[in-house]
Amino acid sequence: MRNNPVSIRFTSVFVTFIVCFPGVLLASEHLKDVQLWLEKMHRATHTLNYMGTFVYGQGAELSSVQLIHRTSKIGEQQRMVAMDGTGREVIRDGNKVMCIMPDSQAVVVSKVRPDKQFPPVFPITISNLTPYYQFSISGSSRVAGRKVQIISIVPKDDYRYGHRLWIDDKTGLLLKTHLLNSENKPVEQFMFTRIEYLDSIADQYLVPQNDGKDYTWYESKDGKKADKSKQVGMNVAWLPPGFKHDMKTLQKLPNTAMPVEQMVFSDGLASVSVFIEEELQHDPSNLVGSSKMGGVNVHGRSLGDYHVTVMGEVPHQSVQKISLSVAYTQADD
Repeated sequence: MRNNPVSIRFTSVFVTFIVCFPGVLLASEHLKDVQLWLEKMHRATHTLNYMGTFVYGQGAELSSVQLIHRTSKIGEQQRMVAMDGTGREVIRDGNKVMCIMPDSQAVVVSKVRPDKQFPPVFPITISNLTPYYQFSISGSSRVAGRKVQIISIVPKDDYRYGHRLWIDDKTGLLLKTHLLNSENKPVEQFMFTRIEYLDSIADQYLVPQNDGKDYTWYESKDGKKADKSKQVGMNVAWLPPGFKHDMKTLQKLPNTAMPVEQMVFSDGLASVSVFIEEELQHDPSNLVGSSKMGGVNVHGRSLGDYHVTVMGEVPHQSVQKISLSVAYTQADD
């Protein structure tokens, strides 16, 4: 039987590829494994019934929170209660979020997705993120007495943070995370110290301890698209590689007299918000310069008759560079 020259040539090239570039195939298989873990984690977060206590840390500050999560045919329900401080509670029922704040005697009701979610949320598709992050499985360990798989997400530039995830080996729930700076040190961390998976959760566990009936209630209105014919726009001239425009809305916030324009930019993992507020007069409460809380960096400045605030869970240099790139542009007639 004669050998096919084309087949021989193809086999030779394929063997050469494997010998010379074995890491390419291994990396592809590795990404598939990471993808499967992230998909399992996403399903667990939204479909399991669980109760537990987690610790949340920003820098040197630590707080303990009780979390109850229930899912049913009508959607997800969740209740979080701060175990220290003033005992704030956050109740989520579907898309409705209610924050009860005893320290300020206020209740805020919103249909907007909260900036900070617990357990933290991560994308389940990573193919578009590989130009900016390196994904790998980094072994196994234990968290809250349960075996976990560790996933590492390392940025390929200095404009974003890294992540390390500890995922329950059996259920897929995210039990621990570290948000890492360029020195590989955690600037934020989340960890369950106790977790219990349940077949069902009674209604009583999702009812707030404080109904807030004597508090001042604020209801945040849904964001509306800006009317370009009536607005002066702002152009963001610089963004980190991979960041794209995600959303633009007008928000009427409880503590502001004028609507605040919000633009959100994301690379699919990290996100940055640009807030633009008209300044009728100088407001000393508006941030000028930089501020930081844990992994969240903020930069604010005045620009003509407007105040620009850039906020995101990205390094300081990113929010500062974005802020300084915002330009004042007249909308087209």
